[in-house]
Amino acid sequence: MEGKYHILYVDDEEDNLLVFKSSFRKYYDITTAQSASEALQILENQTVELVVSDQRMPGMTGVELFEHIRKRYPEIIRVILTGYSDLQAVIDAINKGKVYYFATKPWSPEELKIILDNSLESHTLKQLSRRLMEENFELLLKSERQEKAHILSQFEVLKNQINPHFLFNSMNILAALIPENPVKAVEFTNRFSKVYRRLLELREQPLVTLEQELDLVEAYLYLQKMRFSESLQAEVDIPKHVNTRYCLPPFTLQILVENAIKHNIVAAENPLHIRISWLSDGKLEVSNNLQLRGTPVESTGLGLDILKSRYEMITPEPVEFEQNAGYYITRVPLIGEA
Repeated sequence: MEGKYHILYVDDEEDNLLVFKSSFRKYYDITTAQSASEALQILENQTVELVVSDQRMPGMTGVELFEHIRKRYPEIIRVILTGYSDLQAVIDAINKGKVYYFATKPWSPEELKIILDNSLESHTLKQLSRRLMEENFELLLKSERQEKAHILSQFEVLKNQINPHFLFNSMNILAALIPENPVKAVEFTNRFSKVYRRLLELREQPLVTLEQELDLVEAYLYLQKMRFSESLQAEVDIPKHVNTRYCLPPFTLQILVENAIKHNIVAAENPLHIRISWLSDGKLEVSNNLQLRGTPVESTGLGLDILKSRYEMITPEPVEFEQNAGYYITRVPLIGEA
């Protein structure tokens, strides 16, 4: 019957097997074996929580049987039956077979029932304790992974933003703007400052609103357009009413835009088109025309992996990447209001 513990009783005397089964079948699922070798065959095909074995059996004693069981099935509870005078068998059972309890023969159903119940209760508590430990370990591991992904994400964003080439190019643009267009130079400086200010504000947050993320990526795109001019085309097609309704991990869009610029040709004769759009199924799509650089750029390759890891910690919905008809497309799920 479902829900009952399964007990295997081993005894070379058939009468004892019949008495045991009739005494305890209303409490447990009972399987019997007339030898240790038969018992081991049963254990290969059935799940058993507890084995009760007579000590004195031909071929293999109860203690020897338990030595085999302890090596192959350490979770099974073991109870030995032995006579009053066989003290050495009890000692061997404890030392070699690692029994949980021993019972003396002849046994009474009432006393043996108490021993079986106590043994199974010990088994249940042990299993529960192990399960709780495993669950606790999984929670700790998940927390550690999340923290690691968060730290790596911060590192990756900071590394990309403070990349010497990025700073060098930005300063060159600013230096050229100051004598030619002071007003634009001031605007560039403000946007440049905004990128770093927002970076510091948002980097500790697990989620930011779509509005905050768009604000940051637009400032970042402004800096890049000052560098590439019309060679970089960016389009954001997101209804304003969704900006504050959804969240996502900070720097998601910045990482995707930066990745597109880093790996593709951006030139007057080959403009790079980046489009950020909202999909009706609650996702954002970031796409760009695929025109990979002839010489691969130096990259850790961590950016997209970190982005996927951060999403895995938040939602079962995956980040999707695909190449289709000359475009590289990424779709990221949006998270409902926190």
